[in-house]
Amino acid sequence: MNKILVGFDGSEGSKQALNRSISLIDENGELFLLAVIPIPSDKTFVDNEMSKKIENKAKKMIDEIVHDFSQQGFTITGIIEKGDPSVRIIETSNRLNVDLIVLGSKGTSKIGYYLLGSVANKVVQYAHKPVMVVR
Repeated sequence: MNKILVGFDGSEGSKQALNRSISLIDENGELFLLAVIPIPSDKTFVDNEMSKKIENKAKKMIDEIVHDFSQQGFTITGIIEKGDPSVRIIETSNRLNVDLIVLGSKGTSKIGYYLLGSVANKVVQYAHKPVMVVR
């Protein structure tokens, strides 16, 4: 695979998805690591201050992984988006024209407390790209 998008939230499932993606990426390919954080609202119980803390935590987490894998034979890029995780994953995969989306099957997010299982379900249903769900 030349371009892979990994939905990453710090959960064990997303770490497994990252590891599987690394084994699939072509030499000189592009791996995109996407973290999606909630938008401040009453529905998510996240205010502006909490949103900023979550964003900083996500940025640090993504930056560490990008740094750790920067010497591999592929390019790795970290991306942080705000909003509904399934929508942002699908939109980002289309914008980047990736070959594959890789997600963990479920797990509790460390950066927003989403169940990745429900996100993976929505992405599988609505994405126009191939999706691999790692268990």
